[in-house]
Amino acid sequence: MVRSQSEFDGRVPRRPALPILTSLRFFAAAEVVVFHISISPRGTAIPQGLLKDLASGGSAAVTFFFVLSGFVLTYAHAGANEQRGSNVDALRFWRMRFARLAPAYYLGLLLTIPIIVDYVSNHTPSPMAFVAPALVLTFLQAWWAPVAPIWNFPAWSLSVECLFYALFPWLARVSARWSRATLFAVSYALIVAATIYRADFLKLRGEIPEGRLDLYFQGYFPLPYLPLFVFGMTLGRQYIFGTALSSRTHAAMFWLGIGLTVLAFASRSMLPWWALSDAVLAPAFALIIFGGAGGTTGAPIFASAAMVLLGEASYAIYILHIPIRIWTEVFLIAAGIELSPRQFLALYFTTVVVVSVLVFRHIETPLRRWIAGARA
Repeated sequence: MVRSQSEFDGRVPRRPALPILTSLRFFAAAEVVVFHISISPRGTAIPQGLLKDLASGGSAAVTFFFVLSGFVLTYAHAGANEQRGSNVDALRFWRMRFARLAPAYYLGLLLTIPIIVDYVSNHTPSPMAFVAPALVLTFLQAWWAPVAPIWNFPAWSLSVECLFYALFPWLARVSARWSRATLFAVSYALIVAATIYRADFLKLRGEIPEGRLDLYFQGYFPLPYLPLFVFGMTLGRQYIFGTALSSRTHAAMFWLGIGLTVLAFASRSMLPWWALSDAVLAPAFALIIFGGAGGTTGAPIFASAAMVLLGEASYAIYILHIPIRIWTEVFLIAAGIELSPRQFLALYFTTVVVVSVLVFRHIETPLRRWIAGARA
């Protein structure tokens, strides 16, 4: 029997906002932006040593997003009690997710059309010249991993997110039947297994060598990332249905997770590759997310209106930072302006933030409401 939307919506009132978790998205997106600058010709803006090590967490920031996504979606859509899977029907959930992703995603592709035109011209008459762009347009590029980085490179992770969204209604029902302890154990064991499978990719220091298609699948194929999302979902169920903790305990968990993460990347040059893998970082990210969800004690600045706005614009920051960098370079060349790497970084990062806030307010938000409907 198919239940009506009103029946789903009546299960549980809208849960309170989690401002710290919204703000944290900005820092994760900013880490990705700085990481991509650090590995570009402009990378000398970030000096070798501690700052370079701290700027090396771009991949880890994506892992953080995957865990956070599972937590937040569970927090928003879990039923009123632990036996109920979700408070929203699958079709509406998928529509809301598409509405969230599509506006900025396609804007990013529009702004990087010269990249895909160049790709097609260099790969014609191979069928992939036309198949690859079609995969990107339909959020499927990561399923044929060798083409995942084409066009607007950060978009590959949205292909992975779409797997999470496709499975979430089913995963919510299944997770309601399992104990939280079992889900934690199974999801974390699978994170470790995925880390072992991806070991060669995680050891890379530079571009993927020619002919190593297997490394593309280790790096971008969606399935190895699914345990991170389930881990986040389980964390969300623990937060909603587990024993309530004091705000001080949440604050301690939050700062412990922050401290462990910063320490890990500050010590990057002295650590083995696996010390910065998903298997090690996921528990630290869990502390940050679970601790940050518990209130603003010890971290009031993260709950400020300005930080929340930046967090809301984080998706635009993430998906548009490569297009903005391309067009910033084009503008500077056309205007005959030469900037030092540090001047460029300051101009570029400021531009990314300002443009992303404007896109969030004036493009993403109205289009999302139009696509998803008034109740989104």
